[in-house]
Amino acid sequence: MSSETLTILAMVAGCAVFAGAVTYPLVGRDFQGGARVVVTLITTVLVGGMSLIVLYLSVAVFLAVAVAYLVVRHLLRPGLALAASGVVLAGGFFCAVMIMFAALSNM
Repeated sequence: MSSETLTILAMVAGCAVFAGAVTYPLVGRDFQGGARVVVTLITTVLVGGMSLIVLYLSVAVFLAVAVAYLVVRHLLRPGLALAASGVVLAGGFFCAVMIMFAALSNM
């Protein structure tokens, strides 16, 4: 493998592991057992996959959504807070893709 390929794999793996390491304890208060693992795995796959497209913007979006989840879970039930966070995560990823598209089209 070339060094570029290894760099990309390390970046994707690092983003995914970071997202999983933050998500698991973050949702631990509200979800137990299998639900906690499923939420962590879905978040890990989404952030890792999006890091292929938008580099480190996916981690910035994830951190913003994590903070939003901490605020919203005090206002809503945990399931609704998680659903709202998922919508915000999808919107944040869309905005990150649009930012990357604008940046690349103006080069």
